[in-house]
Amino acid sequence: MGILAALNVLLVGLWAGMYLFTTFVVSPVFLQLFPDPAERHAHRRALGRVYARVNGVLTALLVAAVLALGFGSGWNWALGAELGLLALIGALVAQHVSQAESSPAPPPLGSRRSPCWQ
Repeated sequence: MGILAALNVLLVGLWAGMYLFTTFVVSPVFLQLFPDPAERHAHRRALGRVYARVNGVLTALLVAAVLALGFGSGWNWALGAELGLLALIGALVAQHVSQAESSPAPPPLGSRRSPCWQ
């Protein structure tokens, strides 16, 4: 396996791991830590901004690795499917961001803190 292919596998693992960790760890914990929906929304929004910075760089590196592999070693169905999936997820993220920007702002963080032991 070449360096670009190994980098692609590593980036896919990191990228998928971020999504899985957020879905199966962070979201359920937020339900317990912040029972108030408005407060939970505010914290998710703050976390989402940080997540987007990290995931944006990771996704850009992943797209660059796929393009380098495709143009360097030749395209195959797996690279095409990976690039198509990245494009689809990118479109869904853009739609999500545009909907989030048009929704009303949540209350400020810290306006009402709920204890995590409840």
